Amino acid sequence: MKIRHIRGNSSKDTSNGISEGLWLLSKGNKVLYRGSLSPWESPKIIASVLKREGKLCRQVA
Repeated sequence: MKIRHIRGNSSKDTSNGISEGLWLLSKGNKVLYRGSLSPWESPKIIASVLKREGKLCRQVA
């Protein structure tokens, strides 16, 4: 999987800490996430992508 910041100025941050621009999380030619929130700062984004791909498993003790 690749994570890229493709648009906007990454040095400019808004008051709430979200950088301007568009983030892409892709695997091959398939875009798995596209949005303004950085996947590096939100584990929910990566978890939802992995769940959609069938890679996230819950372990029940």
